[in-house]
Amino acid sequence: MSADNLREFLEAASRVVIFTGAGISTESGIPDFRSPGGVWDRFKPVYFQDFMDSEEMRRETWRRKIETDKTIKKAEPNRGHRAVEKLVREGKVSAIITQNIDGLHQASGVPEEKVIELHGNSTYASCLDCGERHDLEEILAAFERDETLPKCRSCGSPYVKT
Repeated sequence: MSADNLREFLEAASRVVIFTGAGISTESGIPDFRSPGGVWDRFKPVYFQDFMDSEEMRRETWRRKIETDKTIKKAEPNRGHRAVEKLVREGKVSAIITQNIDGLHQASGVPEEKVIELHGNSTYASCLDCGERHDLEEILAAFERDETLPKCRSCGSPYVKT
């Protein structure tokens, strides 16, 4: 679609939702998963059942989380994020659905309530049993100290995940 066609589409549409994935954040220095040099070039995926069945796989997931967070913390919104924010501000876009956990849409100025994060974000973890949300700072500090795996403060479940 050309820029002119996109402009016409946005002007004619009554409600627009934008869906974003890893590609929007690569310009900000966050690698995607499948491209050469991406996450799956460096790590084998930890599948959900492996996470649930193995304490070591949960530990590996948290190790990766710490490494990923270092990259995310350095990232800043890029042209794509700013363009999306402008469309939201102008009322042309009613919501953003994203697969990203980096928070760069919000950092660009998009109100939090306009962003639907399919895979959570880099500021909290959730209990997979009861849904309780946990702030990540405390969890990451304990894990970095001695690789203590998080447990849910509400139900005691060992299945806390970002």
